Amino acid sequence: MRKLILAAALAGCALSPIAVQAQQAPRQASQQALGQAALSPAERSDPAAAAIDADQIAATVTFLADDLLQGRDTGSEYYDIAAAYVASRYMAMGLQPANGDSFMQDIVFRSTTAGDAALSYAAGDETVQLEAGRDFVVTGSYGERQVDLTAPMVFVGQGIHSPENGIDDYAGVEVAGKIVVVVSGAPKGLPGEVASTLANTKTEYASQQGAVGMISIRNLESLERMSFDKLATYLQEPRETWVGPDGKANVADPNLRFSAYLSPDAASRLIAASGHDLQDMLETYDDAKAKTRPAAFDLAGTASVSVASEWEDKTSANVVAMLPGSDPALAGEYVVMSAHLDHVGNHLSDVIEGEETDTIYNGAMDNATGVATMLEVARVIAMGPSRPRRPILFAAVTAEEKGLLGSEYLAKNFVRDDGEPVGVVNFDMPVLLYDLADVVGFGAENSTMGQTLIRAGASTGIGVSPDFLPEENLFTRSDHYSFVKEGVPALFLMTGVQNGGKEAFTNFLGTNYHKPTDDLTQDLNWESARKFALLNYQIVKLTANADERPMWYEGNYFGDNFAPHAPRAPALAASPAAK
Repeated sequence: MRKLILAAALAGCALSPIAVQAQQAPRQASQQALGQAALSPAERSDPAAAAIDADQIAATVTFLADDLLQGRDTGSEYYDIAAAYVASRYMAMGLQPANGDSFMQDIVFRSTTAGDAALSYAAGDETVQLEAGRDFVVTGSYGERQVDLTAPMVFVGQGIHSPENGIDDYAGVEVAGKIVVVVSGAPKGLPGEVASTLANTKTEYASQQGAVGMISIRNLESLERMSFDKLATYLQEPRETWVGPDGKANVADPNLRFSAYLSPDAASRLIAASGHDLQDMLETYDDAKAKTRPAAFDLAGTASVSVASEWEDKTSANVVAMLPGSDPALAGEYVVMSAHLDHVGNHLSDVIEGEETDTIYNGAMDNATGVATMLEVARVIAMGPSRPRRPILFAAVTAEEKGLLGSEYLAKNFVRDDGEPVGVVNFDMPVLLYDLADVVGFGAENSTMGQTLIRAGASTGIGVSPDFLPEENLFTRSDHYSFVKEGVPALFLMTGVQNGGKEAFTNFLGTNYHKPTDDLTQDLNWESARKFALLNYQIVKLTANADERPMWYEGNYFGDNFAPHAPRAPALAASPAAK
């Protein structure tokens, strides 16, 4: 009832002072520029494409990024206001609730914090007692409030099992019932997105092999990037996951009862106790030209661990709507449009005594612009003269900033029981600070959605450029990736490099990303917002109307690992985004 009341109150937000502000001179200037610009082929042939409105996008961003919403933190009443606003927009468009008769998919999130912790290991006749915070740091458990465990240890290198890349760090050892000791990171020389996936799934593989705990040793690159003291401070912050309909917290590694990181000194002593030199090992892992990797081995003695965990549960919602398709034969094939609605809230701890400090992380670019783009695409699709062939699911998801949790819940607990997602278009942090002329298509090389991007770009006059920040591994860092892990092809667009786009994006990352300055004082280019929405509209329309659902390419890493039995399209000689 509370959310319905808020939705009713917000349905008239276009008349509020905030929305009136969104109609002032900057928007008028962009509208004049639009009137002078030549229409693209897409706009000339499609009245809905021509109806995409920069002012609609501006009004949405201006509301969601206002101080009133206090940074839209997951589980806060301010996020609930944003969610009610999005639901009211869906209602005004005539979209249907996607979760039964509700626009809300409520999710219980559990945060865990490690309390008292102890870690020791036997080395010969000696027991080495490590000091919490100085020698090790342990994370809280989602499944047990109190963990007490003694088990043998086994060193498994970087903990990578990837036969397709000729890597098996588990070869020659048995880990069931043991604590695995791993070096962080992934092998050098692998493509960034593959390396990131392998690094992020090593706990899952260890759990599948029956390991009962994991002790991590940081690689040289990690040590250079962050001191152990800073890492310990970071890891002592609460972690979150979602709780499933069965009441159990979702974890990918249920057999691992604890996870800990060792300081460099403690790690060296642990490895030396079994007659090995850790520094030599770390240098090998750091060398992309190394022909061999250190073999796995059993460590001497056992480790004993005790960890107390504190839990706190809260509820937040994905906001979901749907537009039925027009082709009964494709009624179960949902095209998903996603954008995260949450940001990181109000950091009152940032206050410096005696100084005027802005503590609200408004998230204008991250991700009010993405939600606004999705809503504008939804609006024009819903108002079009004919419905697309496939149904479309619109999802403003929560808890992206907590680790893609809201989208993961939706991907694993899809709200529709009459079908499944077949392709995802994700909207996250378009940097609208310059004249948009091109985009980067993350995921374009993985599936036929890349060819759809090329066709959409040609019809809108927007170019496609290669990834200019491959080291950031952006494909694995936004909500579409939750669906990729469930085997669904996905596309995620980032504003491109032309007309100063590369500089604008890198400057934003260095200056305003996850800072209070990501607010409405930035000089947002609303005409670029309109063009970005136009391109995404074309992608969604083409995907929804295609004869075939999106398909992974033959031999693609993500398709082979996450959808091994799905039909394939012939592999391309080169990435479609690079042509």
